[in-house]
Amino acid sequence: MDANEISTPPAGPATIPVIALGASAGGLKPLEAFFNTAPPSAGWCFVVIQHLSPDYRSMMKNLLERQFHFRIQQVQDGLRIEPNTIYLNKPSEFVKLENDRFRTRAYDEADGLPHLPIDYFFNSLCGRDPAATFGAVLSGSGSDGTRGAMALHATGATIMAQSPDDAEFSSMPQSVLKSGAVDRILLPSEMPKAVEDFLEYGKDAPEDMGGRDPRPPIEIQEILKSQTDIDFSNYKPDLLARRIERRQQLHGFRDLEEYRQLLLNNPIALDELYQDILIGVTQFYRNPEAITALRKEALDAIVRDKSGGDPVRIWVPACASGEEAYTIAIELNEAIKAAQADCKFRVIATDVHRRSIDRASAGIYSEEAMTKMPVALRDRYFDRHRDHYIVEPTLRQKIIFSVHDALSDPPFMHLDLISCRNFLIYLKPEARTRIVSMFLFGLRRDGYMLLGPSESLGPLADEFATVNQRWRLYRKTSDGHALNRYHLPDRKTPRAGEHYAPVLAGNRNVARTATGDAIELRNRDMLIKSYNALLKRYAPSSILISSDGRVLSWFGAASAFIDTMNNLADWTVEDIVHPALHFAINVGMEKMRRQHPETYTRRVKVEFDRDHVQHCTVSIEPLEQAMPPRFLLVSLRLMETTPQTDEETVAGPVATDDDGAILSKRIVELERDLRLTEETLQQVTERLEASGEELQASNEELQASNEELQASNEELQSSNEELHAVNEELTTVSAEHELKIEELSDLNENMDLVLRLLNVGVIILDGDGTIRRYSRLIGQVFKMQQHDIGRTLEVVGPRFDFVDLWKMAEETIENGTAGHAAGEHEGHRISVGAHPVPPSDEDCDKNGAVLIFHGFDQPEAVPAAPVS
Repeated sequence: MDANEISTPPAGPATIPVIALGASAGGLKPLEAFFNTAPPSAGWCFVVIQHLSPDYRSMMKNLLERQFHFRIQQVQDGLRIEPNTIYLNKPSEFVKLENDRFRTRAYDEADGLPHLPIDYFFNSLCGRDPAATFGAVLSGSGSDGTRGAMALHATGATIMAQSPDDAEFSSMPQSVLKSGAVDRILLPSEMPKAVEDFLEYGKDAPEDMGGRDPRPPIEIQEILKSQTDIDFSNYKPDLLARRIERRQQLHGFRDLEEYRQLLLNNPIALDELYQDILIGVTQFYRNPEAITALRKEALDAIVRDKSGGDPVRIWVPACASGEEAYTIAIELNEAIKAAQADCKFRVIATDVHRRSIDRASAGIYSEEAMTKMPVALRDRYFDRHRDHYIVEPTLRQKIIFSVHDALSDPPFMHLDLISCRNFLIYLKPEARTRIVSMFLFGLRRDGYMLLGPSESLGPLADEFATVNQRWRLYRKTSDGHALNRYHLPDRKTPRAGEHYAPVLAGNRNVARTATGDAIELRNRDMLIKSYNALLKRYAPSSILISSDGRVLSWFGAASAFIDTMNNLADWTVEDIVHPALHFAINVGMEKMRRQHPETYTRRVKVEFDRDHVQHCTVSIEPLEQAMPPRFLLVSLRLMETTPQTDEETVAGPVATDDDGAILSKRIVELERDLRLTEETLQQVTERLEASGEELQASNEELQASNEELQASNEELQSSNEELHAVNEELTTVSAEHELKIEELSDLNENMDLVLRLLNVGVIILDGDGTIRRYSRLIGQVFKMQQHDIGRTLEVVGPRFDFVDLWKMAEETIENGTAGHAAGEHEGHRISVGAHPVPPSDEDCDKNGAVLIFHGFDQPEAVPAAPVS
């Protein structure tokens, strides 16, 4: 079907935004993810066009009705679109939109194959207001939607495509991406937010989205990591790239370098990008059916099995502003009341974003946020204050909000339930596996885990039993812990400006107290601060170094001999310690390396400038009994007056014979090592040069092979086109043959009718005298059957007293002359004529014969039939 045949209605003002979603194979999951985040009351109209077989009975309406609270209708001809409604196409019809009314028509032969309903509908949207028209191509095979998207994009409408990495079948998204008609490459769950942004801010469509690098800029990742201490490399690269590009466009920058400079100089812009990447989407009673399943199949069972005063522990990672945590706490409290159990519980809600945790810990929400909350529960667990609702203190005290990075910080332990919905979909597979491994480590046996509807357990699925497949509710079945050291990141220092102490609210003023974990951590910090104060007050002026010359710390007046202003990266003796101390420290380190544990002491003169000269005694001693020691302490005792009696201090660090011998030996060893290193580098260089030549030759061979493959590919494409042409010709010839067969069947019917009307019987023989055909009259009179064809008249056929038909036919075949005989047969005067027939086959040179019979009575009530 040619997409150009669609008539485009005149452009007019559009009041209802239309989002057209094209999907085929694997389209259910992305549609669920899309409507999971789509606003149900934003006034948008959704049209789902599926590429289905005409005889397929779609269950999409039933599946979506069970999960989402949108009004869902099948498309009917003449139906006007309405806001907040999902429309589904029928598998056997084309759908288009004319003046905001649906027009449908059934598939017919003129459309050709394959049918392209997505292209058809996208093209029909070209006449609408482009600012209120959106197209999205989701998972599917083939290229349906590409041409329609190109036409729609040319009008200025917005086209979105599901990320091919996220699509179960990526052919359709990849096809539309190659066309360059895509404004955003998104996860289905991100598309509603993108539509909202386009409606609010408009768009500045890039010239070529098809060639966009899906990797996020490394420089911006480094800025985010340095300011937030979060490694976003675990997030999907296309997600980061889209978020960075979105913020860049919203700020009006076409050049990425300009946006990078803004992030360096504007903390607010950096925080906006930071929040955008974290995607804090949550709400009370999100997916009510999922909460119902969690209550009936998990929370009730947890409460029922608890005994002995053991509290219920629940962890909600990536809680954002806390609605999910409060929802679970309410349902758990209701389950405890229903069971009349004396059971305590604690909900640990964590997120990496400090401001989200502060908002969640305050427990203050607007009226709009409470729309999905049942009224009875809202009145029971929230207090209304003007136009806001505040969490009841008794419930608030049971929830701990804490800043915690689930990707890098250790998991919480002895958990009965983990609820982590719609967070894993934003991570790379390795990061998802690591988080699920930590969840498994923290859960008790028979503990439950709730994931988002588009998430899975991955390689750790065998460790869990499925409780509810639809809502991804699982139960841990293994006794062991699957936490692998490979899955654990390196421990890191606390992020700047963040505190690990959880936030609690004991009253309306959201007072903050500490839990046992926080007290332990805080006590540790207080001890460290106390140790530092003691060291500053009582420790001698000294420098703590390692045996390989790295400076670890310094105390007291030793800071005057340390310079870190010119070198922030390498803290070694050679880089940050005053040069006058290098000689004494190096000799001392070498002595310790040679297992001389006694304290090494030297007097040195340090010149800070012409007017400031300081004499001091340097003492180097090991801090461990092991040899060689790992840590050394360089003590500095400052001298107020210039010594007059010790010759060692007259000219500064003068080496003794013993010191000179040690350093000379050390220099010889270093020179030897240097020579070995140079020889090794020379060998490595030669090997690299040889490898480079081999790689160059291999590259040339690969280029030649590539050219041959390209030529072969072109030949295969040509052969494929020829095969298509031959196939079309064969189809045409087959149709002609079918027509000929119908004509021959018709002629056969007519001939048999004439023979019956003339009361004439016919037997046709070939050159060997075998029966080829016989008329229906002969078959009825002489009881001949279909299997008699191919036999001779000697075996079957009529038997007359007045003539031998076989001999008569034989003479006619051999001599080519006609024969005739007549006589009585069963009371009838029968005449038989034998006539020669030229051979019909070029390979046969013998004549055939036709025997014609006259004088038979026409049988009564014999139905007409073709000649056998």
